[in-house]
Amino acid sequence: MWVTEHCRWFATAIGIGTVGGLLMIGGITLAQNPLAASDSSAAATAETTAGDKPTEYVPKTKAQLRKMLSNLQFKVTQNEGTEPAFNNLYWNNKRDGKYHCIVCDQPAFDSKTKFESGTGWPSFFQPVDPKSVGYKNDFHLFYKRVEVHCSRCGAHFGHVFDDGPAPTGKRYCMNSASLKFYERKSAEKE
Repeated sequence: MWVTEHCRWFATAIGIGTVGGLLMIGGITLAQNPLAASDSSAAATAETTAGDKPTEYVPKTKAQLRKMLSNLQFKVTQNEGTEPAFNNLYWNNKRDGKYHCIVCDQPAFDSKTKFESGTGWPSFFQPVDPKSVGYKNDFHLFYKRVEVHCSRCGAHFGHVFDDGPAPTGKRYCMNSASLKFYERKSAEKE
């Protein structure tokens, strides 16, 4: 018991742990956790389209991403930037649908979990699926924040805070520049 508790304390102190089946050390994803469910590796290689049908996902090079993304989208997703508050595409979007990763098109958030946080950025109380996002510690502002990124391609989305509404108490404060919105079709609403 004593050894187990000290090993657990040591792992926490140096930042070793797992998030969504991935082995993390100091907030950096190292490898797939071999004890995680076997279906998670298939999810990591399948890219979704607007209809949520999986296709093969092929990672893009930085050069391809520069051509594909706007300067702001590249800054936010690849360099962990932040777009201006109240001056972005989705902060006040009230349409029904899903928000996908702008880089790999993986579903990330649903409008059913979006709420008005007053921050000027789109905020959600949970992701579409716990496996759709990854986390790492961010100390850029000299205090600890938790960065949220796409679990498949690593694109930076924003940060998560513990001041959100029920049922999770979380506020996923995301950048519009890292998301692509797909309006829900009437058949999906029913």
